[in-house]
Parts: sequence; structure tokens; C-alpha cells
Amino acid sequence: MKKVEISVPKKISVLYPLQSIAGPTDYKKKTIRVVAYCRVSTGSEVQLVSYRAQVKYYESYIRERPEYIFSGIYADEGISGTDLNKRDEFKQMMQDARDRKFDMIITKSLSRFGRNTLDCLNCLRELKSLGIDVFFESENFRLLGTNSELLISLMSAFHQAESENLSENIKWGLHKKYAAGHIRSIPSGKFLGYDKDKHGDLVINEDQAELVKRIYQEFLDGYSPYHIAKRFTNESLLMAYGGKQWCVSHITKVLKNEKFKGDTMFQKTFNTCYLTKKRAKNKGELNKYYLENSHPAIIDKETWELVQMEFARRDEFLKAHNFKNYHSQGLNPFENKIFCGTCGSAFCRYESKRVGEDNRPYLRCKSFNGRKWTDIEGRMFTPKPLHRKSREAYNINRRKDPLPRQMYCTDIQIDVDSPETAFITAWNYMVENKVSFEDEWKSIVEWGDKLLAYRAKELMRLVEEVGLIEEAAYELVIKTLSHMEVGVDGEINVIFFSGIGLEVVTK
Repeated sequence: MKKVEISVPKKISVLYPLQSIAGPTDYKKKTIRVVAYCRVSTGSEVQLVSYRAQVKYYESYIRERPEYIFSGIYADEGISGTDLNKRDEFKQMMQDARDRKFDMIITKSLSRFGRNTLDCLNCLRELKSLGIDVFFESENFRLLGTNSELLISLMSAFHQAESENLSENIKWGLHKKYAAGHIRSIPSGKFLGYDKDKHGDLVINEDQAELVKRIYQEFLDGYSPYHIAKRFTNESLLMAYGGKQWCVSHITKVLKNEKFKGDTMFQKTFNTCYLTKKRAKNKGELNKYYLENSHPAIIDKETWELVQMEFARRDEFLKAHNFKNYHSQGLNPFENKIFCGTCGSAFCRYESKRVGEDNRPYLRCKSFNGRKWTDIEGRMFTPKPLHRKSREAYNINRRKDPLPRQMYCTDIQIDVDSPETAFITAWNYMVENKVSFEDEWKSIVEWGDKLLAYRAKELMRLVEEVGLIEEAAYELVIKTLSHMEVGVDGEINVIFFSGIGLEVVTK
């Protein structure tokens, strides 16, 4: 019987040599310049001990090896590894690497180098292109080793995921504290009027509390945040952080912060990204928690509510008259407070161009444009100027019906001194006839809202204290005058904050 041979396909296995994770570079053949990079992410006592230990350890580690030349330590203290822009020492190290000031970097682990995968890889690729090695002690491998980028990508992604998970755990813990009304979870950033004691509780800073009370009172007295900030800056008053340059936002935040009445709103802002740490206002993305009487109050709740009502009143005033600023930045208390009683537009200052009047200044409704229009019955009038957005629609309507259908104010002029004269006249009339106003004032106090009641009581007090006047003091005007309306015959209706209006004829 013939022997049958079975043919089996040949199989060849490739045995790849094991690569040393330390890399092929042999540093023992020559001395190299070596630096170390250290970082801790918080400023706690435990982390600071770790920070100092790292610096001391790596300096000794490098100096004890004859093949290394110690070239410095780069150390970032209390800085997160997710944001490269905040690590000044790290950025300086990268610049020195570009300047070829060292040959190798030693660091504890990849997480110390950075937790943002993209930033970490970009920096390591740049160092690799410069021929600068990086030794990660915990992972025990070098940047210039074989397949190092794959390992770095995997480990960097792992550390970033770990950082994200840690961020979520911290958020969860904060939300639980907010829900439980844990007052010590209030952000520890310093704000005017308060300090934190050793237990983390808010305590009143008496010197700064006086500034807070002054801000609230001056706002209710009629001053704008701009004027208050300017006054505080001129007086060189210290802010919460020690600065002296006050601005509108500082004053506005004090006036609107509920903490000054002893309450706390948790989670008004939040981090939109754990890497960038960018904060945004919470407009419903997360729950808010409101805790009443969480700490000692500087401002009583009634005063705080009055300030919020005054903000709302000023906002309505601006919308009604199409203004951007409630107060002018000058010293004229009547500016932005004089309006046309016919069309509601503001009165502005002009200078006469007529011969012989030598640029006489006067006030006139800004809606007057000098053009004469005739209605269907032949009467002359001036139409109100249109906003730019409505001109196109208005022109279409005019083509359909060329005759204007509405009548607006004419050229009403008053002297520049008339507002002050009208205020003095109205004020002195109230002083001389205060008995006849008492019932009206008391009715406002009893039946008006809180802000009107406050204004009425202040007006009663000031009429009694100030008495008759010969000139309109700036402080008195902004504290009592709401606005003035100019009638078709030039008469001026003086309207005070309490709602009381007095008509004065100045001509």
C-alpha cells in the first residue's frame, strides 16, 4: 500500500523583541541638563506639605546622579492641572525648553503634567520635536521611548476622565450642601461687609458694613451707582479686596446681593466646563436654593426691598422715555427729567440761531424738527420723528395716504433757568401750605406701596426740616423730584416722588 503524505500549510510566528519602557536613550554616556516639574492642585495644608516634599525630593534626586546637571525646579502651587493658561511655571518651563536651557524633565506622573488630554499631548509633542525627554516616575517611561505617544494618549485620557469624575463628585456634594442649607458652603471669595471666621461662618466687618449702609442710603437718596462709585473713589475708600477704584458694577452688586439682608441664594452661577472653569449665570440650568436668615444682616429686609423697588422704578422710567442712563454724569439735577406734556419726548438744550439773540440757550422738545405739515383741514403742525426701523413702513403708508393723520407737539420753548424756578416755587408752596398736604401725604403712607409710602414720609420730613429755599440744592432735587412735564403754554408740572404734582407758570 502506497504511503500518502498530507500537506499542511506552514505557519510562521514573528517574535518581536520586548521594548524597554524606559526607552532606547542611554544617558550614561554623557552628562545632561535636567529639571523637575512639580504641581499640587489645592492650597490645603496637606497638599502644601506634598508640594514642599516634591521640590526637595527632586532637587536631591537630580544632584545625587553624576550623569545629571541640576538645572532648576519648576513648581506650580495650588493650581489645577486642567487649565494650562493658569500654570505660570509650566509655561515658563516650555519657553525655556524652546530656548534649549535643559535636556530632560522629570515629573512625578502624567497627571502632574496635565489632566487635559489635548493640551498635554500638544506640549509633549512639542518637547519631543525639540529633542527634550520627559521622564514620568510613577509610570516609569520616557517621552523619547518607543510607542510613547500611544501610552501617553491612553494615560492622559484616563487622567482627564478621572478629573471629570472628580468634578462631578464635587458638584454632587455641593448640591447636597446647598439643599441642606449648609452656610459654610458659601463661596469663600471675599465680599464687602463680611469676613469668615475660623469655623467658616460669616461675620460682619464693622468698618465695611458702614460703607454698605451708606451705599444703600445714597441710592435711596437719588444717587446713581455711577455717582456713588465716583464719590467713593474720590474719597479713597477701600474695597473688599483693598482696591480704591470703584466702578458701577461694584455698587450694583452690593445693592442687589441678598446676602446683605441676611439671606443666601445658592448656585446663582455655575461652572460650564470643568476644564476651562468658565462660570455662567444660572438661568434655570440648575436648581437654586434660597436660605433665609443664614447669617447676620447688615441691611434690614425692608430697606433691601425698597432698593429693589427703586431699581424697578428706574428701569420703567428708562423704558418709558427711551433713555439709556437714569442720571447724567454732570451736576445738573434737572437733566433727563424734563419732558414734553404733549408727546412725552425729553426736553433738550439748544442755542438760538436767530439774529440778535447771541446764541441764547433754551430748552425745547427734541421731537420738533422744524418742518411744517398741513392736515386735511389746513391746520399746521409738526409730526413726531420716526425711529429708523419704522421709516420704511411709514413711507409705504404715506404713498397710500399722503396726508398725515396724527397731530404732535409744536415748537414749545422754555428758558434754561425755568426748571429751577419751577422747583423752588413748587417746594416753597408745599412748605407754606404743608397743613393742607398732610391728609394727602398720610393717605399715601397708608394706602400706597412701600416705595411710595417711604417717599411720602421722606417728603414730609424734608419739608419740615429744610423749610423755604432760595435755590435748588442738588441733593434736595435728586432726593425728591421725579420729573417735570411742560405744557402747551409753557407751564411746568412739577411731579415729586410721592406722586404729588404742582403746576407752575414760569412766564
